[in-house]
This record gives sequence, structure tokens and C-alpha cells, in this order.
Amino acid sequence: MDASSREVLYAKNPHAIRPPASLTKIMTAVLALEKADLNDVVWVSPIASARTGSSMGLVRGEALTLEDLLYGMMLVSGNDAAAVIAEHIAGTEWDFARLMRAKAEELGLENTGFMNACGLPAYGHYSTAYDLALLTCYALENPVFARIVQTKEKTVSGRRAARTRKLVNSNKLLWQYSYATGVKTGYTSSAGRCLAASATCRGVTLVAVVLNSSTTYEDAKKLFEYGFAGRPATVKADPVSP
Repeated sequence: MDASSREVLYAKNPHAIRPPASLTKIMTAVLALEKADLNDVVWVSPIASARTGSSMGLVRGEALTLEDLLYGMMLVSGNDAAAVIAEHIAGTEWDFARLMRAKAEELGLENTGFMNACGLPAYGHYSTAYDLALLTCYALENPVFARIVQTKEKTVSGRRAARTRKLVNSNKLLWQYSYATGVKTGYTSSAGRCLAASATCRGVTLVAVVLNSSTTYEDAKKLFEYGFAGRPATVKADPVSP
């Protein structure tokens, strides 16, 4: 998808309903940036620190800035960071999911539902490659989001527990593809391996979304090369009506 025009350049099953895994956190980041201040100091609750799945290692009673939590959520996919952000903005993760659904409706994501801030499997939590591409294009218009998701490594420190963490971005495309500029990886057993990626070449920014693939990075690179070249490379595009 062309990030400026939202034109679909290539697609295969773009509207198939799929669990989005941690690509969910793109929406969580969008709401955090729109509804809170990066300098907010946020305390980690017992509920958030106990969130299962991928983690940035938060401990109950620890305090971090919202900005550092965003790095922890987007670079190492911390479910705990997503829960802390959700609680900070809406009081509970359940109430935050209501905001997520409202934002999805505002953005015209017609085949998307959110039930939590991190992307763990849940009934009613779903999206499509097309909707996630639209969401990613919108998110990249925020310069802070764009800066965070293209960061390869970041060191953050807790305010109370005095823990220093080195975060390394899980998006290997940033190292493998010279034009890559982000965005987010994801995985659950039901979703498979997922990737929402962005790349910029000669002033043109493209977004690629790959869901349930064992070769996400290779697929994304092929999509980008196809889009930047303006002609088929090693894949043949299916006719699509976005």
C-alpha cells in the first residue's frame, strides 16, 4: 500500500479475517500518542506486571515514562507495557479496548475488532491485512510513532526500581533491508508469524502487511521491491478491489 494515497499495489486475501497478534500494538501506540503525554510518569500495576506472553520485564510498583513504555511495547513487544499504557489512559485494559474499537471505526477499519491492548487471542479480536495497512499508514503520519518504530536499540530506565533495560527491536527487517523504516512484528500460535512493515525509497513510503507466514521478512521485501519497481518481480499479483 502506498502510504500517502492508500492505493493498494498488490494484495492476496487482503480482507481475510485473521488474528492480528501484536500488530494490535500499533493501535495501542496511536491512542497513547493521541491521548497522553510522552513525559507522563506511569506506575506499573500488579495486573499489568503479570500480563502473560512477551514482556519487557516490568515489575509492580515500578514507574517509567510513557515514552519508554512505548519503546518497550513496540521494540520488544511487551504485553506488560501495553497493559500499563492501557490502564494509564482508560483505567482498565477493557475500557481501553473500547477506545480502540472507536478509533478503528473512525479510521474506517471495517473488518477489525479489538478486545485487548496487546494482541493476545480473544473472541472478537481480529483484523485483516488491508485494515492493518490502513492503520499503519495512519500511524506513520505521527512523527513520534515513526521515530520509535525505526529505532533498532534503546536503553530505558525505571524511575523507582532503578532497572536499566536494553531493548533490541524484534523487527529484523530493519537490519536486512536498507529501505526499511519499521513497524511491528507479531506472533501467536493462532495468528502465526505476522509483520507490518514500512519502507521509504526515493521519497515514496510503502507499507506491507504479511499475516500467518513462515517467511514474513522475505515476503515483505518482495512486496516492497514490487511496489518500488512498479512492475511484478518474482510474484504475480492477484486482481484486487480494495
